[in-house]
Amino acid sequence: MAGMEVVVRPVVFPDIRPTPARLLPPQDDPKQGICEIKGTGSFVVSFSTNSSWSASYGTQKETKRRVDTARVYQQEDSGAVNKDNFVDIQVPNKIWKQGGQAPTSSVPVKSDAEKAQRERDARAYEAWVEYYKKIEEKKNIEIKKRNEIITNKDAFDK
Repeated sequence: MAGMEVVVRPVVFPDIRPTPARLLPPQDDPKQGICEIKGTGSFVVSFSTNSSWSASYGTQKETKRRVDTARVYQQEDSGAVNKDNFVDIQVPNKIWKQGGQAPTSSVPVKSDAEKAQRERDARAYEAWVEYYKKIEEKKNIEIKKRNEIITNKDAFDK
Protein backbone atom coordinates (compact mmCIF):
# COMPACT_ATOMS: atom_id res chain seq x y z
CA MET A 1 0.00 0.00 0.00
CA ALA A 2 1.61 2.81 -1.30
CA GLY A 3 -0.89 5.30 -0.20
CA MET A 4 -0.09 4.98 3.49
CA GLU A 5 3.37 6.44 3.19
CA VAL A 6 3.47 10.17 3.42
CA VAL A 7 6.70 12.09 3.13
CA VAL A 8 6.64 15.27 5.25
CA ARG A 9 9.24 17.88 4.58
CA PRO A 10 9.39 20.95 6.84
CA VAL A 11 9.46 24.22 5.06
CA VAL A 12 11.35 27.13 6.66
CA PHE A 13 10.68 30.57 5.32
CA PRO A 14 13.67 32.95 5.46
CA ASP A 15 11.79 35.99 6.84
CA ILE A 16 10.97 34.44 10.19
CA ARG A 17 14.61 34.22 11.36
CA PRO A 18 16.22 37.21 13.17
CA THR A 19 18.88 39.15 11.29
CA PRO A 20 22.42 38.45 12.43
CA ALA A 21 24.36 41.10 14.42
CA ARG A 22 26.27 43.59 12.31
CA LEU A 23 30.04 42.96 12.28
CA LEU A 24 31.16 46.11 10.44
CA PRO A 25 31.86 49.40 12.22
CA PRO A 26 29.20 52.07 11.88
CA GLN A 27 29.44 54.30 8.86
CA ASP A 28 31.31 57.59 9.33
CA ASP A 29 29.35 60.79 9.68
CA PRO A 30 31.56 63.59 8.30
CA LYS A 31 29.90 66.27 10.49
CA GLN A 32 30.17 64.32 13.74
CA GLY A 33 32.96 65.36 16.20
CA ILE A 34 33.87 68.65 14.50
CA CYS A 35 33.86 71.85 16.55
CA GLU A 36 33.25 74.97 14.55
CA ILE A 37 34.46 78.25 16.06
CA LYS A 38 32.84 81.33 14.64
CA GLY A 39 33.41 84.96 15.43
CA THR A 40 34.38 88.29 14.03
CA GLY A 41 37.57 88.81 12.11
CA SER A 42 40.77 89.79 13.86
CA PHE A 43 42.01 93.37 14.04
CA VAL A 44 45.04 95.16 15.45
CA VAL A 45 44.64 97.05 18.71
CA SER A 46 47.14 99.85 19.13
CA PHE A 47 47.42 102.33 21.96
CA SER A 48 49.58 105.38 21.82
CA THR A 49 50.97 105.98 25.29
CA ASN A 50 53.88 107.93 26.60
CA SER A 51 55.17 108.00 30.15
CA SER A 52 58.13 109.51 31.87
CA TRP A 53 59.36 109.67 35.46
CA SER A 54 62.47 110.54 37.35
CA ALA A 55 63.66 110.39 40.94
CA SER A 56 66.45 111.98 42.84
CA TYR A 57 67.91 110.46 46.00
CA GLY A 58 70.48 111.89 48.35
CA THR A 59 73.47 109.76 49.19
CA GLN A 60 73.62 108.68 52.81
CA LYS A 61 76.71 107.81 54.77
CA GLU A 62 77.33 106.52 58.24
CA THR A 63 79.14 109.15 60.31
CA LYS A 64 79.68 107.17 63.53
CA ARG A 65 78.43 104.15 65.41
CA ARG A 66 78.26 102.94 68.99
CA VAL A 67 79.17 99.26 69.32
CA ASP A 68 79.49 96.54 71.94
CA THR A 69 82.41 94.14 71.47
CA ALA A 70 81.54 90.57 72.41
CA ARG A 71 83.27 87.20 72.31
CA VAL A 72 81.07 84.34 71.10
CA TYR A 73 82.26 80.84 72.04
CA GLN A 74 81.41 77.63 70.21
CA GLN A 75 78.48 75.83 71.81
CA GLU A 76 77.75 72.15 71.13
CA ASP A 77 74.24 70.77 70.62
CA SER A 78 74.49 69.24 74.09
CA GLY A 79 75.02 72.73 75.57
CA ALA A 80 78.73 72.36 76.36
CA VAL A 81 80.75 75.54 75.62
CA ASN A 82 84.19 75.20 74.01
CA LYS A 83 86.24 78.18 75.28
CA ASP A 84 89.15 77.35 72.91
CA ASN A 85 87.06 78.18 69.82
CA PHE A 86 85.61 81.73 69.69
CA VAL A 87 84.92 84.75 67.49
CA ASP A 88 85.14 88.42 68.54
CA ILE A 89 82.35 90.53 67.03
CA GLN A 90 81.21 94.15 67.15
CA VAL A 91 77.46 94.58 67.53
CA PRO A 92 76.12 98.09 66.74
CA ASN A 93 73.44 99.50 69.03
CA LYS A 94 73.31 103.07 67.68
CA ILE A 95 74.25 104.40 64.22
CA TRP A 96 74.43 108.06 63.20
CA LYS A 97 73.83 108.73 59.49
CA GLN A 98 74.08 111.82 57.36
CA GLY A 99 72.19 112.17 54.10
CA GLY A 100 72.82 114.07 50.93
CA GLN A 101 71.19 117.27 49.81
CA ALA A 102 67.42 117.25 49.58
CA PRO A 103 66.07 116.83 46.05
CA THR A 104 65.41 120.15 44.39
CA SER A 105 62.06 121.01 42.89
CA SER A 106 61.51 122.73 39.59
CA VAL A 107 58.19 124.12 40.83
CA PRO A 108 58.58 127.75 41.91
CA VAL A 109 57.87 128.67 45.53
CA LYS A 110 54.58 130.56 45.84
CA SER A 111 54.48 131.54 49.50
CA ASP A 112 56.63 131.91 52.61
CA ALA A 113 54.87 128.92 54.18
CA GLU A 114 55.81 126.74 51.22
CA LYS A 115 59.39 127.97 51.42
CA ALA A 116 59.53 127.11 55.13
CA GLN A 117 58.08 123.65 54.42
CA ARG A 118 60.76 123.01 51.77
CA GLU A 119 63.47 124.04 54.23
CA ARG A 120 62.07 121.61 56.84
CA ASP A 121 61.99 118.85 54.19
CA ALA A 122 65.61 119.59 53.25
CA ARG A 123 66.67 119.33 56.90
CA ALA A 124 65.07 115.89 57.08
CA TYR A 125 67.81 114.66 54.74
CA GLU A 126 70.64 115.99 56.85
CA ALA A 127 71.16 113.62 59.79
CA TRP A 128 69.36 110.95 61.76
CA VAL A 129 70.05 108.20 64.27
CA GLU A 130 69.06 104.52 64.18
CA TYR A 131 68.89 102.45 67.38
CA TYR A 132 69.34 98.68 67.69
CA LYS A 133 68.88 96.21 70.53
CA LYS A 134 71.95 95.76 72.75
CA ILE A 135 73.59 92.35 72.86
CA GLU A 136 72.91 90.32 76.00
CA GLU A 137 75.39 88.17 77.88
CA LYS A 138 74.59 84.43 77.66
CA LYS A 139 76.23 81.11 78.38
CA ASN A 140 78.41 81.30 75.24
CA ILE A 141 78.55 85.14 74.86
CA GLU A 142 80.94 87.27 76.90
CA ILE A 143 80.82 91.10 76.63
CA LYS A 144 84.34 92.60 76.30
CA LYS A 145 83.54 96.35 75.82
CA ARG A 146 80.33 98.36 75.98
CA ASN A 147 79.34 101.59 74.15
CA GLU A 148 82.52 102.09 72.15
CA ILE A 149 82.19 104.93 69.60
CA ILE A 150 83.70 104.38 66.13
CA THR A 151 83.87 107.41 63.82
CA ASN A 152 83.84 107.13 60.03
CA LYS A 153 86.66 109.30 58.72
CA ASP A 154 85.31 109.12 55.15
CA ALA A 155 81.95 110.66 56.04
CA PHE A 156 81.38 114.17 54.74
CA ASP A 157 80.83 117.04 57.14
CA LYS A 158 78.51 119.95 56.53
